[in-house]
Amino acid sequence: MTATAVETPAPGPVSPLTAVPDDWRVTPDGTVRVSDVARTTGDYQAVNYTVRKCGVTVAAQKGQGASRYIPVSEALLLVAAAALAVAAGVALAQMYRAIKASGATVGADAVTIPLRLQG
Repeated sequence: MTATAVETPAPGPVSPLTAVPDDWRVTPDGTVRVSDVARTTGDYQAVNYTVRKCGVTVAAQKGQGASRYIPVSEALLLVAAAALAVAAGVALAQMYRAIKASGATVGADAVTIPLRLQG
């Protein structure tokens, strides 16, 4: 069983990056700084650990201090995992691994996380 939550954008021109927070500095190649994601989740240490230890694709390291950039799709999964981790009382890394293992996908306006419900 899968469930998809879709946010319908307001009428008008639609950017493929409308679903990201306004304060994210998205690059032209569709990546975002890990620190922007950490600021959104409110837990830099958990985001940093998850990026380093859970196989999050680092698309580039650039700038002073070698800031790490990850694809926007991975960043959105991290934010979803952070919210679910708080609700479930588990670590962000644990929730991120579970979401990735489930086959979650990120579209232009939706994150789809397949739910395997036992009944």
